[in-house]
Formats: sequence, structure tokens, C-alpha cells
Amino acid sequence: PFDGMWTALGEHFADPRLRQLFGRYATYCGSSPFAAPATLMLIAHLEARGVWLIEGGIHALAKALAGLAERQGARVRTGAPVAEILTAQGRASGVRLASGEVIPADIVICNGDPGALATGRFGEAAARAVPAIPQAKRSLSALVWYAHAETRGFELTHHNVFFSRDYPREFREIAAGGTPSEPTVYVCAIDRDAQLGAPAPQGRERLQIIVNAPADGDVHTYTPEERERCTRAMIATLKRCGLQLEDPLPHRLMTPQDWEHLFPATGGALYGRASHGWAASFQRQGPKTRLPGLYCTGGATHPAAGVPMAALSGQLAARVIAKDLASTRTSPRAATAGGMSTRSATTGSTG
Repeated sequence: PFDGMWTALGEHFADPRLRQLFGRYATYCGSSPFAAPATLMLIAHLEARGVWLIEGGIHALAKALAGLAERQGARVRTGAPVAEILTAQGRASGVRLASGEVIPADIVICNGDPGALATGRFGEAAARAVPAIPQAKRSLSALVWYAHAETRGFELTHHNVFFSRDYPREFREIAAGGTPSEPTVYVCAIDRDAQLGAPAPQGRERLQIIVNAPADGDVHTYTPEERERCTRAMIATLKRCGLQLEDPLPHRLMTPQDWEHLFPATGGALYGRASHGWAASFQRQGPKTRLPGLYCTGGATHPAAGVPMAALSGQLAARVIAKDLASTRTSPRAATAGGMSTRSATTGSTG
């Protein structure tokens, strides 16, 4: 944990391309390989043991969880934004929706970014429940192109990474608040089977294309000119590596500004707090907050981002809540008729 990831990788790999490849794992939690601890090299070991896929995609997982909750008596409501977390007698007491409806609750669980709590998006009382995340501590954001296009020149698999030629410069530009002039590009060919050797789709295919970007969506406006410049830089990297995209490219581009709109108070940071420095893992928000009755969960809380880690955060929150309820529940009061007497120690027989 006290060694830097990039330096440690240099002790294992003489080929700079391998160093760059394994440094890529830092971005799995929105961090720079030049600022992350060497602990994150463990991600490669975990991935080498196999990666699980969900039949039907991530949406199938959400549907399964909703179905499980409903079978246990829960009511799932969507399209009901929360305007305020309410308090009474020094603890969370429910929520007020944007519609004005009040829903009382003994326990409130927030699975939004903790930054939304800290900046007062859910009211003044909830703002004091968690510490704010400084902008400099935010994880990476991303430029994401959702495209439906033809490709040629390079046989894609389901997951593809096309590296920049100057990795240090790429992350220096991001740290300085800019988008990379020559980015590393990740392409998910959605319609291609995850297994190698599967037949390629005919004609256009769905692509999700990702480039790392600074989490500045709350302070920076991405103009049409900047969006076009970023698109050209992305296409240039792919072309240099042998992949040709349909021109003009049919797509929709999401910027840090768009992510900020979807996830307020984050600047578009997609992973919560960045994993920079040996103590970063201990600085992530845990399930418990300073406000009794209010708990946090989700990818921006401990242990980290990503579907498995977010699921673990939910399990941690459930355990903490169960423990807190057990430790604070009092025995019911009951009246006992009559008195109570004990035998005197002096009335026993003596030998």
C-alpha cells in the first residue's frame, strides 16, 4: 500500500507496453496508475481467475432484485425523486418527495453519491451527516459515445482497449482539468459474444466507447466544438490502431456535464472518491453516517465502485442496520402483579 502502482509495475515489467496494460486496472475504480497504491495490482489477479457475466445483462440483475424485494413485501417506486431527508428528535424520520408527499421511515438508506448529501441536496440536516469530498479527491469521469455503426479493419472482441502512445501525458492532461489530446480508448462491442471466435455481426453494431476525463461537470460546459474535438481525438486513436469507424459516426456523446446532471454533486465522477494514496480505501464513506437512522450504500461508498462492490456495500449496510436495531431495541414494558420476596439467609438450618 505504501508503494506507487506505476513504480511497482516497473519492477515487474521491462516492456513499457505491459506496464501500461497492467496500469490500466487503476481506472477500474476511477483512479490514475500514477497516483494509485500498488495494492490495486491485485485486480489483475482477481480478473485472471475469471469474470462473471449476467444472463440478460445488468438490467436483469436490477429486475431480479426488485422482484425479490416485492416478494418480501417491499413496494418499489420509480420516478419519485426525493427532495429532502426528514429528521425528528435528532434522527432520520423519513423523506419528502419532490411532489410534496411525505413518507415516514425508521431507517433511511441513501444509495446516491455521498457528495449529494454533503452539499445539501437532501436538506440541511442530512448535509451534516457525511463529510464533503473535495473536488481534487474525485475519481475519474468519462466521455462515453453510444454508437450504432459499421466497423472495419480490426476484428473486435466484446472488450477492447486501444492505448495512447504517451500514458503519463494522458493522465497529466486529465489531472490539469483537460480532456486527453491522444486518449486511451475502450470499446465494448455489445453485439459480439464474449467468447473468442464468435461470428461478427453483419452491418452496423452497437458500440459503447469510453475515454477517461476529469470530473469537472459541475464547473465546465462542454461546448459543441469541444465535443467534436474529443470525438476526433477518439477516432484518431482507433484509426492509428487499425480500427475504422463509420463516417460520419451515428452516436450520442455523454460528457462529465451529462453525468453531473444524472448524479448531482459529483462533477461527473463515476466512482466516488479516487483511490489515490495508501489511505484512500479508509477514507471512503461507510454505511453509517453521523445522523442516526441514515445509512449510505452504493458504488461511491465502501468498499468501491462496480457491480460486485456495490452489492457488497448493500450487504454491509444491511448488517450494520440489523446490528444497530438489535442494540437499540428495548424490551416491552409489562406490569407484574403482586410483590416479591426472598428467603432470609438467617432462617436456614444450621448443623
